[in-house]
Amino acid sequence: CRLLEVEFPPLLGGEGSKSQFDDFDNVQELDRTVIGPFNGYLVLEKTKNWLVFADLKECQLAKEEWAGARYRSVACFTSIEAATEFCVNSNGGSGESYSKPWGATFASAVSDLVQGQLLGDERSLDDLSIAPEPEFVFVVQPGNGGPLEDWINCEKMFNGIQTSSSSSTTTTTTTSATTTMVIINGALDKVRGGYYPGVFFPKLAATVDRFYNKFESAFYLKPISDKGVYGWIYRVFPEPWQVVLQTVKTDKKDRKYVEDTVVFTSDKKPSYNEAVSKMVTEAARQQQQQQQQ
Repeated sequence: CRLLEVEFPPLLGGEGSKSQFDDFDNVQELDRTVIGPFNGYLVLEKTKNWLVFADLKECQLAKEEWAGARYRSVACFTSIEAATEFCVNSNGGSGESYSKPWGATFASAVSDLVQGQLLGDERSLDDLSIAPEPEFVFVVQPGNGGPLEDWINCEKMFNGIQTSSSSSTTTTTTTSATTTMVIINGALDKVRGGYYPGVFFPKLAATVDRFYNKFESAFYLKPISDKGVYGWIYRVFPEPWQVVLQTVKTDKKDRKYVEDTVVFTSDKKPSYNEAVSKMVTEAARQQQQQQQQ
């Protein structure tokens, strides 16, 4: 599959690891959302990958935070707007225009009044026109807390990639037919689950069957907190989906720890309500067992 989804909360590792009962501050959220997939796992050549951020400001912050050669060598840094416009307009691309978020024109005008720093520094964008064909296009948090047009533009970007590849008989500066798009923490459940009613958001709704239903979950770790239970929906391709219940236990030395219990497995992704139901049932069973002891 050339359309992959990766969904996970910020992960620290080691003594800094956190469970469903812990909170993350904004710095941890920013750092670990993007560093997670790359740190020690994806050691890839810069010429083979694009790292696409939701907007210019996030791209600028990423370059400032991760100034080390290791991170900068992982991929070409760019934004959804820059990558979409490049893919659909270069080398015989589809020509579909970039979908501007509501208020983008006004924000751009205000940014110009403050010397262009409000929306980010365009110098933080790598030049895609001189970048060789990437094997992976990683799109970081599109639409998740940002404009829903991000999701629409992800499809336009991918379609532009394919059109550019198929229409050229020679090597192009865009991506090839073997390029894989990986959306990281893109909240695709909102898009596929009807969170945005099609009657009000027809362009976004049209992308679901045409594009987002084709994504394979390569790694998925989603927290659940409802009806007094805590846990996760978890999956690593090609393993089955799992529902994991987390409960706070106390050892013989009166020290608290978190115990993980797999309460359900399935080849199909369980719904949120189904996962909660499985955890509630197991939590009740554990409580009854503890009372009998």
